[in-house]
Amino acid sequence: MTDSVTGKYVQVTYDPANPPADGLLLSAANVPEIQNCLGVVTIPPGSPRTDTIAHATSEVMYVAQGAGRLHTDQGVLDFDRGQAIFIPAASWHALENTGGEDLVSVFSFPSPSRPSTRAKRVS
Repeated sequence: MTDSVTGKYVQVTYDPANPPADGLLLSAANVPEIQNCLGVVTIPPGSPRTDTIAHATSEVMYVAQGAGRLHTDQGVLDFDRGQAIFIPAASWHALENTGGEDLVSVFSFPSPSRPSTRAKRVS
């Protein structure tokens, strides 16, 4: 990931081979006055389902590439490229890549950094 700053604008280039450790592209770490944050996660085909997590705030997610399944405390939601999903605060959820290409999910939180998050292992 590389950052470029011009005046008040910050431009970030995402490198899937070298993703940020916390997944965040834009946050208070590189934009001090930011009021929300933006990140991306890439899940290769054949990967196990992610850990089940719940955030203190809501989350919005956009599927930039691939297809998958969102496992929630309310059931399962299948999704494809081009779809956007709202995940309520404190809702348990996990991602699964169900396609044959990388699943690329862009996510955002209404806070300047990743909110407090609880996790539990998938059994």
